Amino acid sequence: MSIHDASAIVSRLGPCRIALDLAAHGRLAQELALLGCEIHALGADAPAAGSAYLEWPPAGGEAAFAERLRSLGSAERLVLRAAAGNRSRIEGIVLGEGWSRHPGDMTLPDYAQRTGHALPALSFYERRASGDGGGLLSRPGIDADDMIARFVLAADQVRVGDTVLVDGADAADGARIVAALSQAARVLTGSEYAAITPHSLDSVVAVQPDTAAGWEALLDRYLNLLKFDGRLILAIRRAAAPHEPLPEGWPELSAALSSRFLIEMRHEQGLLTQDPIGPRAFMPVPLGGNSTGPWLLVLASANPLAGAGHRDAYRPAALDGGASDAAIPVLSDFGNAYDNPWLYRPMVQMGERLRNDETLARLAEHVVSNTRPGSADQGAALTVYGYRVLETRAGSQAGPLIDAITSYVEAPETNGPEVPPHVARWKISLAFLAGRLCELVGDRASARRWYRAAADADWARFSPILATKAVGAAFYEARLDIAEGEVEAAREALQRGLATALAAAASPHAEHMGDPARPLPFYLTELAEVIDMGSQCANALAKLPLLERDPGLFWRQVDVRRFGLATWNTDLQRENLQLQAALAGAQPC
Repeated sequence: MSIHDASAIVSRLGPCRIALDLAAHGRLAQELALLGCEIHALGADAPAAGSAYLEWPPAGGEAAFAERLRSLGSAERLVLRAAAGNRSRIEGIVLGEGWSRHPGDMTLPDYAQRTGHALPALSFYERRASGDGGGLLSRPGIDADDMIARFVLAADQVRVGDTVLVDGADAADGARIVAALSQAARVLTGSEYAAITPHSLDSVVAVQPDTAAGWEALLDRYLNLLKFDGRLILAIRRAAAPHEPLPEGWPELSAALSSRFLIEMRHEQGLLTQDPIGPRAFMPVPLGGNSTGPWLLVLASANPLAGAGHRDAYRPAALDGGASDAAIPVLSDFGNAYDNPWLYRPMVQMGERLRNDETLARLAEHVVSNTRPGSADQGAALTVYGYRVLETRAGSQAGPLIDAITSYVEAPETNGPEVPPHVARWKISLAFLAGRLCELVGDRASARRWYRAAADADWARFSPILATKAVGAAFYEARLDIAEGEVEAAREALQRGLATALAAAASPHAEHMGDPARPLPFYLTELAEVIDMGSQCANALAKLPLLERDPGLFWRQVDVRRFGLATWNTDLQRENLQLQAALAGAQPC
């Protein structure tokens, strides 16, 4: 438990100075020290502007506990371990002594651990500033939990580098929660409306906003403030009485959103048991269903197609976050690479693109048919749509899609010495995808040709991290050879994969990583993936003698997940969402 608690404390507060009862919690102190914390004894040695750790139930009773809180001196943060129950008494003392909840106290996984009966095992507080009358984070109980949780859910939907506006009830503390739990570059509040220019925000978090002027007019206002690849994260009550300026229910809100945005997903916030003050959670629910609870929780994206005529206004979120234009490397220079760069985040970027698979597929299909042939836009859309076909095992669609891929990679616009780097990227990705689609429909000869094309392509034209597709293609070709008993052909393919991985690792990387002070965070991760895939080619080469003895034994020595980790993660996330949706019958709160 000490290791778990130490990890949880550092995940909220970072490596810090922390005071605790060393006689009672010596093991925890050791684990915190091993995570970089500076350890102090409670009392005179309590660190200035640091943190303190206390436990409930207290030795000596509640009066002693309150006195100990008052004796923490200048400690600014409090970690409380509560053994069981007595939530109202704990909060009455802690909040009454001038503390408020830490903005990073609640995370989505531990929302369900908070009930009207008890706090989670660990809860986090900070000293309330002098003169602070107390807002959302200073309120006790489950009603405050539910409101805080709506901001926590919103923070989970904010993307890296976003400039975010937090609007509505409790916006000040809501902004602090979003800032503590997301990787937003800037978090603004509604009080700063006047300084916000049209199409300058990446996300709007609106939790019970003021709808006195009409809730649909408010949607128009948000749309006008959002960039063409921006997101609206909305939590709004349904109307409880006639003529209340709120949507009557999900069908009305859905219709209004659909005429302005692309709806990505929605949630119900509900009870998990029959206990009215028991655990609560968020459950994803189908877009087409009605809502039974008083709150409507929805994620929607601005339609990036509306940005087609505004290419010159495109500015990556990384630049708004403080990076210079000169620091944007070719692999992330979407403004110059795409006819409509606003498509990249909602359609392409893993972890940021539209969360509704059907909406994403429709967007990609539209772009394939309506954008400039041979453009990076079309190549990206073909790839996104193609992986949707592969994920759903829609074999009947594979033939026409392979024809479209063939037309793209053979088009004059995508060939020659002056092919733009992002077009070269999609040609390689599409060749690999075509190999997978050919396998899906049993055309192994064509699959081998496509894999060879991907393995031999010039990945360096784009970036060394694109070598994942070349190494993966070589491995998949070897797999086909093994199935057909062509051991020497498999050996040659594996050697090509290994050589490609080594060449990518030996490439100059500085120009691809961007500003050395703010390097692209994903670059080395993806380069490591190239090397990891190469290591499995080397592993397969070393274990080939086992193939003749027992093919299954040979295959078990190779970590094939390295060649489809992103797809495996996507499939796992989809299964998790389906499981959560099965729980959507929980009672609303």
